[in-house]
Amino acid sequence: MGKTHVTTAGGTSLADDEAALKAGKGGMLAGLVLVVVAALVGLWLLMSGGDQQRVYGELGRKINGLGEAHFDQFWGCALPGANLKDIRTNTDLITQVDGRAAQGRSAYAVHVRDRCLPKLGDIEPQLDTLIIPDDLKADIEHMKEAASKLRSAWSALVSFMDNPEQKYDASSAHVYLDKIARGWFDFKQAQGA
Repeated sequence: MGKTHVTTAGGTSLADDEAALKAGKGGMLAGLVLVVVAALVGLWLLMSGGDQQRVYGELGRKINGLGEAHFDQFWGCALPGANLKDIRTNTDLITQVDGRAAQGRSAYAVHVRDRCLPKLGDIEPQLDTLIIPDDLKADIEHMKEAASKLRSAWSALVSFMDNPEQKYDASSAHVYLDKIARGWFDFKQAQGA
């Protein structure tokens, strides 16, 4: 007796259909393995790239927090009653500082020295505690330099205002006010970078 050959409605034999099905499972299994491998590679790329983004994001939050906690607080203290958002240029800043210095002179000098300047003094030590990626080290150094120059400029203005032998006017204080404005601008630029 011979082998019976059963054919399906499509005209192929059952054996041919079984062989095709087995071949399809192998291809489907290979396709599934490829999808899993691609997903794992994609996950690895996402995690490794995301780690660097996380580091930069965290550093940005710390620097912004530092700016709010110290730099912005300093200006809120040094320019009481001023809307800091309205101060956009060096001229705006100089006008605000000069107006208060001309009006309050000694009292303003004591206020800035005792209550405000310590807020600026905390910036550099806080920046030193951060772990900074190599490509941002120069920006952080600029920020520290700007904070130092700003603190020095304010200290010089306070000493000038504290000296009763010197008459305060905008022209004689101009050199100090310019340095303050420069420090303010440089810090904001470095923080933005």
